[in-house]
Amino acid sequence: MQDLMKIFFNQLAKGFFFLLFLTTFLYAEEKAPVELKLIPGGQKGSHVLAGLLVNIPTDWHVYAPSPEGEDAAGFEPVILWNGSSNLNDMKILWPIPQKTEIHGQLSYVYEGKTLIPLQLTPHQQKDPITLNLKVSLLACSALCVPIEETLSLVLAPDEKEDSVFKALEERENAYNGISLLNLLLIALLGGFILNFMPCVLPVLSLKVMSLVKQSKKSHAQHAKQGFFITGLGILASFLLLALLTIALKESGEAFGWGIHFQNPHFLLFVFLVLVAFSASLWGIFEIDLPSGLGTWLISHEGKGKMKDFLSGIFATLLATPCSAPFVGTALSFALTRNTKDIVLVFFFLGLGFAFPYFLVASLPSRLIRLPKPGLWMVWVQYVLGGMLAITAFWIGWVLTFHLPLWAVLLSVFIALIALSLFWVKHHKKPSLNAWAFATPMFLIAWGLSWVALKEIPSNPAQKFATNSPTLNVWQSFQPEAISTFVRQGKIVFVDATAEWCVTCAVNKSLVLNDPHITNLLARSQVIAMRADWTKQDPSITRFLQEHGRYGIPFNIVFGPQSPKGIALPEILSIDAVQDAFKKAGLIP
Repeated sequence: MQDLMKIFFNQLAKGFFFLLFLTTFLYAEEKAPVELKLIPGGQKGSHVLAGLLVNIPTDWHVYAPSPEGEDAAGFEPVILWNGSSNLNDMKILWPIPQKTEIHGQLSYVYEGKTLIPLQLTPHQQKDPITLNLKVSLLACSALCVPIEETLSLVLAPDEKEDSVFKALEERENAYNGISLLNLLLIALLGGFILNFMPCVLPVLSLKVMSLVKQSKKSHAQHAKQGFFITGLGILASFLLLALLTIALKESGEAFGWGIHFQNPHFLLFVFLVLVAFSASLWGIFEIDLPSGLGTWLISHEGKGKMKDFLSGIFATLLATPCSAPFVGTALSFALTRNTKDIVLVFFFLGLGFAFPYFLVASLPSRLIRLPKPGLWMVWVQYVLGGMLAITAFWIGWVLTFHLPLWAVLLSVFIALIALSLFWVKHHKKPSLNAWAFATPMFLIAWGLSWVALKEIPSNPAQKFATNSPTLNVWQSFQPEAISTFVRQGKIVFVDATAEWCVTCAVNKSLVLNDPHITNLLARSQVIAMRADWTKQDPSITRFLQEHGRYGIPFNIVFGPQSPKGIALPEILSIDAVQDAFKKAGLIP
């Protein structure tokens, strides 16, 4: 009996070890079905490229990141670069995944040989980069196996492999599945909507006055020609912006839509021009400009086509702080594509913006009914002058974030003295050479933007603090702390804004200051960060570009259920913000 028991236990032990060996062997076969490899990519501008090659066997797939705001099944892949040396930042350029259904659930996956481009920003451009990656993926076939590997590679900037650039080009060509035709239509619509933004009121006012003054002689043909040339000026400006964007992109420099409104020299120049505009329309000063010099500054009859062309350029400069619906979308997609697509998108943005001007220019003269001159023209001129004064006041207010108030007021005072010389010339002393004295005075007024710069609080809300219930919930922008807050179970809401951004002001007034949203932001689980881009801030520029944006407004919600963030539309709504908070994991 004892012998039988001994034989039984011996056989049981052998069976157990055989089963253990078989299970281990099978598990080993399934443990690492996916091969991972790092390859160098070479230098691109100020960045160094690398590639994570994921070799996925037949009948297997690896789950890919889901598009923002889309609820899909699967495991989000994670790639960490902690422990790397000479590496300031890394951007993962995820390839376009395959959209499929697995067990009836929407999923995004990679199949076959997949190369994931990595864009590296080194501390020292010419030194090698030691890249240490910790990669976590979920590979599935009949069963799912988690994969976690640590990879290392030393990258020299001059090492290059064409496969990385090819993968990057394929990603750009298929970005988000949006065709070039759809992108151009979005750009065309976005450019057209810019005409209805308050930033463009000054130029529209001048064109209206131009039409009114043409009514004196019924020169409809002359008015049509002026509108056509203004449209050409707009198109030329957008093409110039396209070339500047391409140059900055290739050099690795930061680019953002409307960044010239962060420049106090540009702001003061536009401010003084608008003061002259409004004073002229109110009839306070009559300025006879020298032949060939800036006749576009005031809306009087004048020879030459330069004023109409330059008014188109001026319209473009004033329109850029208005990130109208579709403009930001078009630009964000364009800047992930190749040079040809960037030029096309900017061209269609300009074409949409110039469309009303080309439309008027193309109408038959018999369809253009210019109003008869009368006293009403004086009142229209006063109203338009008031619009320009309001625009000048707005830009002057933005200037106070860059210059002391006394500098802005002194600049206005000097400019008004210069303008008064033209009043003296017309009413008291016709022989006075007003330009000889006014020009240096205008230069002195403008020069204050160089000599009176000041340090201001990083958050302009602190400067103009009011009793608004929203001000006490906002924290300073700390992009490096967002992931820490999310791991703690917090919801992080980021509002990228600027005082010169008109759309941002509308969002604040109608949505972010609404009691429903302020109560949401004030909850203990929520961290509200305001990224103020009124002045240039490299951390905000980098944050925008990391999320595929190149302009503001930009609002995004991070949370335990959306660590990558849920980007909100440019025009906010209360429902959209509340839905994003719920998807991010806000506990009711």
